[in-house]
Amino acid sequence: MNRRDFIHTSCLTCAASVGLLSFLQSCTTNKYVSNFKVDQKKLSVKRAEFTVVKKGKTIQQKFILLKPENSPFPIALYQLPNDQFKALYLECSHQGCELNPYETALVCPCHGAEFNTKGEVTQGPAEASLKTFVTSSDAENVYIQLA
Repeated sequence: MNRRDFIHTSCLTCAASVGLLSFLQSCTTNKYVSNFKVDQKKLSVKRAEFTVVKKGKTIQQKFILLKPENSPFPIALYQLPNDQFKALYLECSHQGCELNPYETALVCPCHGAEFNTKGEVTQGPAEASLKTFVTSSDAENVYIQLA
């Protein structure tokens, strides 16, 4: 294979991959929750908000999105293994763009920085982890300490 054929094949493969990934990505929807309470710098959301019924099937969401009043960015609340939760502020630590949350990562559309569901940088250019909030839970609710 000569250089020209290699470049042509590589470009076609990349283009096909991007098209396929964007199609798969569009099959999922992010769930914004508006039914939450804020009381003395603590936000509470029902655990049931992680459960969605679609076409008669019950689906357990990996995360939900919350947009507190007067907050420029939403908060992604991830449900982790062992009944743990992680609340991440969706502002990129690189240059302040709003992150796109996915089940296993958060991606900055501005410069491509990536973070895991614990808010840690997995790919630059960002160097600092995301802002996180202390969480706690009981049988019915998950609590996010805002300050």
